[in-house]
Amino acid sequence: MHNPSPIRVLLAEDDDDHVLLLQRALRNYPREVQILVARDGQEAVELLRAQSARPDLILLDINMPKLTGLEVLRTVKGDHILASIPAVMLTTSAREEDRTASLNGGADDYIIKPVNFRKFSESLFQLLDRFFTT
Repeated sequence: MHNPSPIRVLLAEDDDDHVLLLQRALRNYPREVQILVARDGQEAVELLRAQSARPDLILLDINMPKLTGLEVLRTVKGDHILASIPAVMLTTSAREEDRTASLNGGADDYIIKPVNFRKFSESLFQLLDRFFTT
């Protein structure tokens, strides 16, 4: 049986607790997920431009230091090499203007981080299932 290659995810997130939560939530996903963490928006852009192996998915928090998630999204979607990578906003912001700005800016999805861990895990699994067959 063919063992599919791992899903490479760039997570732009400055909150260590949210990074750990995401790592824990994806631990039981049926396919290996490799997570590269950028602690601010500028680091995310630098990692994307420096990586020889591009990520399969970009998860962006909206509120980050140096560059916001929306600024990173604009950079990604404005770059002909990076624009094809699915970019998803993963945020605590339930503000409709943030959702609209994200989707109008080219985000492939907008996920509000649920307080409930089980719901958060389910949201992440559904997202990965949407982009990658397991």
